[in-house]
Amino acid sequence: AADEWEVWTSTDDGATGTFRYDAGAASINKIPDFAQFGDSVFITNGVVVPREWNGTTMAAAGRTQSPTITSTLSASLGPQAGVYKYKLVSMIAGARQAGSVASTALSVQGFQVSLSWTADADVTVTGYEIYRTSGTGEVYYFLDYLDGRATVSYTDNTDDDTLIENRVLEEHGDAPPTGAYFVEPHKQRLWWGRTDTNPTRAYWSDAGLPEDVLATNFLDFSDSTTVGDILTGMTGDFEGRLVVWTEKAVWAVSGTGNIIGDITDWTRTKSNAQIGTVSHRSVARIPAGSVYIDAEGRKQVTAVVTLAYLTPLGDIRIFDGENDRVVSHPEKETVDDLNYAQRAKSFCVTDIPRSEVTWIFTGVDAAEPDTAVTWNYRWGVWYERDWNFAHAIEMDSSTSSSQLIAGEGAIATGGYIYLLWSGNSNDGTSIDAKWMSKTLYGVDDQGLPLVDLDKRWRWVDMTFLTEATTTLTIEWLSGDAADNAGAVGSTTVSPLGATLLSNDGDTVLSNDGDTILAGSASTTATAILTDSSGKHLVHTGMRLRVGDNASNGSWAIEAMKPAYQVLPGLGRHMP
Repeated sequence: AADEWEVWTSTDDGATGTFRYDAGAASINKIPDFAQFGDSVFITNGVVVPREWNGTTMAAAGRTQSPTITSTLSASLGPQAGVYKYKLVSMIAGARQAGSVASTALSVQGFQVSLSWTADADVTVTGYEIYRTSGTGEVYYFLDYLDGRATVSYTDNTDDDTLIENRVLEEHGDAPPTGAYFVEPHKQRLWWGRTDTNPTRAYWSDAGLPEDVLATNFLDFSDSTTVGDILTGMTGDFEGRLVVWTEKAVWAVSGTGNIIGDITDWTRTKSNAQIGTVSHRSVARIPAGSVYIDAEGRKQVTAVVTLAYLTPLGDIRIFDGENDRVVSHPEKETVDDLNYAQRAKSFCVTDIPRSEVTWIFTGVDAAEPDTAVTWNYRWGVWYERDWNFAHAIEMDSSTSSSQLIAGEGAIATGGYIYLLWSGNSNDGTSIDAKWMSKTLYGVDDQGLPLVDLDKRWRWVDMTFLTEATTTLTIEWLSGDAADNAGAVGSTTVSPLGATLLSNDGDTVLSNDGDTILAGSASTTATAILTDSSGKHLVHTGMRLRVGDNASNGSWAIEAMKPAYQVLPGLGRHMP
């Protein structure tokens, strides 16, 4: 339908779905965030009241609150001095319910305070607890307990010194901030990040109560060097800390949430990272021992777990908890094509079995994600990938501990969901798997690359392990050619002995009359490296590209050996 922003649920990896919620036209183009806490999933999108899905129903996040207290000055003298607020907590058989909305702040100087409220509509309520702030703070401390649902008044005559020795309220009852963009679990709480009114704040919930978020329980992630910054997401439980991402910086929050006096022990620290991230969806956890190439071309190995992320500067970095460093040098030009205006659509997906992370983002001339680069952190290899999905996640299922699910990236096509690494087509179009070599220069007698000499590239011998139905195409290009450049020449290779034949050439059949196909075969092919006119490729280097026929099969390169002739005299490459 028109002007829809919908949430659906599926029990079969997206093959079928059930409509659950429509956030309306105001939410169009807003990217949601999700967090699971216990048996519930919480959803934000920067516009609506956060939603909760409990497996059966979807509703606005937030609990039914206890009655609100009205406070007025009493005529009797008392010890209070300051500005006070009160909360009421209904009790049912000793169990605390959601705290009330805070009373209006009341200025008091030397008088007692009269409190009143309407009896809770829940007839199972057995009494009330009253909580109050100190005269100079925002923390609510236990004041007194009143027995009976019908009790609806109280006179406060307690000094602050006595009050702050009591229990701290942990059931505030206030709903998460409306229009929150992000939600992240950390330290048995949910953290709700960023609203349009406060774009650099993150609010923490009560411990174990993800829906209870006191409006004054927040940290602000900005300073004089990040004026105009916005919060772009959060990553929980990284080295025991919450990492908070903005576009211009990376922050870390340590602490437990315990209250000492009137102070909660959360500590926010701005790291030494030079830049933040475009979106927390572009952040991936990378294990220790991962390999990357630094700016000088040297192989480096990470000593600790790091977070890899896409930056607004058009590069990918790793963050070790304090410092950042660029790791995307091999794909610098590709990542630099990030469309800054569409940066929030960027994301990454981790493929643990293959030790890879793929970043998918919107290219410079596109409106939707159409460019992807992959880092194989086991081998330190980077390459481009032909993926154009709107989002993808790694998840488990009843039959697999790790599978990749991706969402359609083309608006015109619709909301298709794909199981990756399954089948050989995308939207009904066959996928042509490609392998691309780096530039081959040949070597001298000492095994050093011959990078400064022109060569006549004669042929290449290649050995493949293929299934019987797979046909391969070998292409050759000059050494400076791009991955997607046109080939100088090509040849086609088909597995030998795909069908079993008798000595006289007849097809050998099984006992029930079926043709017998060889399961796998090692096929050796020789490609003569000439163009359409029969001239050999002449260049300092050569690249090879191998693709299949997009049929249902698999293949691998087992061995390769090129033959070339170094050109003497005037054939030498002149710098």
